[in-house]
Amino acid sequence: MSQGQNAGASSAVYNDVTRTNIAPLFRSIREHILKSKFIAVDTEFTGLVLSNPTSVLKVDTSEWFTRAADMNLKYKAMCNIVRTHALVSMGISTYSHRHLRPGSYNVNNFNFTLQQQNSHLVNSASLGFLAENGYDLNKQAVSGIRYFSGPNPEPPLVGTKEINEEGWLIRELFMDIVRARVPLVVHNGLYDLMYIYQAFFGPLPDTYPSFVYDLSEMFPGGIYDTKYIVEMNEPRSASFLAYLYHKHERKQKQRLDNEEPAVCIRIKDRIKYVPNEEDRQSEPRAESSANLPFCEKFAAHGHCRYKDRCSRSHDINFILDCQSKLGHDNSSSSSSNANVYANVYANGNNNANGSGSGNASKEKGRNKRKREDDSNELKKSLSAKIARITQATDSKTSAQITEAAEEAGADNAEEMSLKNMYHTAAYDAFMTGFIFASYRILLGEKMADFKNKVFLMGKPDQPLLIKGGQYSSLSMTYKQTESLIELRSKNAAAAAPTEKQAAGKQKAPPVSKAKAVESNSSQNGDKSKNITVETEDPTPQPAADDELQASATTAATA
Repeated sequence: MSQGQNAGASSAVYNDVTRTNIAPLFRSIREHILKSKFIAVDTEFTGLVLSNPTSVLKVDTSEWFTRAADMNLKYKAMCNIVRTHALVSMGISTYSHRHLRPGSYNVNNFNFTLQQQNSHLVNSASLGFLAENGYDLNKQAVSGIRYFSGPNPEPPLVGTKEINEEGWLIRELFMDIVRARVPLVVHNGLYDLMYIYQAFFGPLPDTYPSFVYDLSEMFPGGIYDTKYIVEMNEPRSASFLAYLYHKHERKQKQRLDNEEPAVCIRIKDRIKYVPNEEDRQSEPRAESSANLPFCEKFAAHGHCRYKDRCSRSHDINFILDCQSKLGHDNSSSSSSNANVYANVYANGNNNANGSGSGNASKEKGRNKRKREDDSNELKKSLSAKIARITQATDSKTSAQITEAAEEAGADNAEEMSLKNMYHTAAYDAFMTGFIFASYRILLGEKMADFKNKVFLMGKPDQPLLIKGGQYSSLSMTYKQTESLIELRSKNAAAAAPTEKQAAGKQKAPPVSKAKAVESNSSQNGDKSKNITVETEDPTPQPAADDELQASATTAATA
């Protein structure tokens, strides 16, 4: 890499997680979350304010004024926004120890495209902002991970198993962030915290003291807001995210040149996965229960939920030809007619008039029993599928799969422009995490002064304190959901490496001189990149697991 090349922006690889791959990626994402030392989060959503609401809504706009000076009124207004709008994207960046040298991390980035199933409002300005910054609305409509906001304490189950599974998996990953008990890092993150609470934890509490008390219990590692840290340490500096990231990237490279402790990260490549055989067998074939050459659902209603994945024809002329040969039309659009077609087609009989009504009657009874069985088996089948997804295999663990993927590299990776990367949730989360890591090195033990303080717009020196007050109490949402935090936590913890295993992987390689290196060989498929690489350091490395303490000691010594 040349000295003048921008290292960070060109190499922030992330895993694009949608409804089509969340199940096979689930175990690997869980492992990265549970072995992380801190996690940075960023979100994109459909509204910050309520602008010119239609008179049909009959809202009191004074209750939606999010810049109120009084925190009680401000929180109430923000709750109104969050409860009526939706998350459309969430970025997670996990920073785990690369080895024991302070400031050295492996980074894994994940971008979740989301599709809330509850009806919600969309602010035109927010929608325009997303589109201008590369957010693919068509992709969200087709491939977004479907979820129900405000689970209380569990999200509702619907008749479509895929929707239930997607919602359960994305919520479990959020619960894993809570279970990890490590610092959570945001940038100007009050809305981010409120949106992810409402989407994946439960209905927002009615009062802000209960909300911040809940957060303090959910994230015992602390919540850090890089916007507030910047405002307190560099009050005259620009504080928008991209500017801060590149500024701190330069600072860390300069520290390397001066042989001072610095942030050294390696962004891991995309996780490669191969759907297992059971996944392939469970893929939808068609909206049909019989051996017809055309899709019955499409023939009856003009649509099919499997669209181009349906294995049977949606060609209307072909359907009409088939129906003509069978001696029937589709004017009634009834399921009995479709069953008659199936019976005639299966038996090669061109006259279905005699047996049609009998078959339809039998089929009606079978359909009724099937609906009852489906209702009874819905939770059972969902639990079985989830157990299969989360269960570690004996032949090849997900860690081995991830390692093999890193060796193989990601073929045909897309080249993304900087314009589209800024405001991508995963990239914003990555930049947020890097800024936090940089301040850990720069501030050392003083970093503790910024724990559980979230930036408030218009009040840079008066943050929202994340703690329980003398007269505050945990919300009903937290009390109802608390048991789910521990649910399956033993299985989740089993996915994380032990301290001994982690220590074995954290040996610092010898480095002869300060330099920036990019390893990107298309021949061996290893496309992992070093943003900043270690300098020679003859001093013994600290063995303490608490990196904040270690970095503080190193910085103080320097």
